[in-house]
Amino acid sequence: MFQRFKRIALVALTTMIFTVAIAANASATTVKAVSNVNLRAKASTSSRVLTVMKKNTQRTVLKVSSNKKWIKVKVNGKTGYVNRNYVKYITTTSSGKSSTAKTESTTTKVKLGKFKLTFYGGDTTTASGKTPKINHTIAVDRRVIPLGSKVYIEGWGTYYAEDTGGAIKGNIIDIFVRTEREANRIGVKYANVYLYK
Repeated sequence: MFQRFKRIALVALTTMIFTVAIAANASATTVKAVSNVNLRAKASTSSRVLTVMKKNTQRTVLKVSSNKKWIKVKVNGKTGYVNRNYVKYITTTSSGKSSTAKTESTTTKVKLGKFKLTFYGGDTTTASGKTPKINHTIAVDRRVIPLGSKVYIEGWGTYYAEDTGGAIKGNIIDIFVRTEREANRIGVKYANVYLYK
């Protein structure tokens, strides 16, 4: 009698575990790289690069950063963060169907060309009257990029043209960072720049 009860309980427990496993995997969110993208140790462009997530690679989303700009994934045995502008979401259901959610990577962007990137910090007010923010504010030549524009800087992410500067002429963008010391440490970079439409 006890053996029969034990067998029934074991079958019921196995069925319950199997059902929970199916439910847990019914909708797994993954991302697909739209180009080669650096996997960084932390959710920051200044963080060290662990490896590269190759174009068309798909990975399960482990976490999304609080500012929604970074996605935590595992690539080549390393766990880190990729910039969301280099990936698109793909939700796979248990039926095997995929649906791609619209992200900034699928939004229309117009290439403005290669820009010189410089960096500044310490300011408390921008030309537009806003308080500058890290990973957000850039200074531009308003004849090239109008104030208020949303731009994408390849390898750096999405920024907003909120400031200007006397030395910012033509294809130069000044990116706001934490301090002048950090700005000096980063130095000068070059990257392709796109304007969101």
